[in-house]
Amino acid sequence: MIRQTQVDSLKKLKKTINGKRKTVYDMLLIKGSATNRMIAKALGWDINRVTGRITELVGLGMVTADGTTYDNDTNRTVTLWKVL
Repeated sequence: MIRQTQVDSLKKLKKTINGKRKTVYDMLLIKGSATNRMIAKALGWDINRVTGRITELVGLGMVTADGTTYDNDTNRTVTLWKVL
């Protein structure tokens, strides 16, 4: 169960993120869920610019895993991410 204090804290965090974090966060809001590679392609970025931002957003409790999918480019199973 989510407590109101957690909701309030998340709202404050959303107001403070900016730059690349905000760009990645906003792209996830638009897509619903996506892999790092999907986000990178949509933004026209190298994947390395995305993975670090996802790690930061996960650490802030703003993004979480939403299952896995198979990536044909890498022939690997990868994580789908979503906004909390």
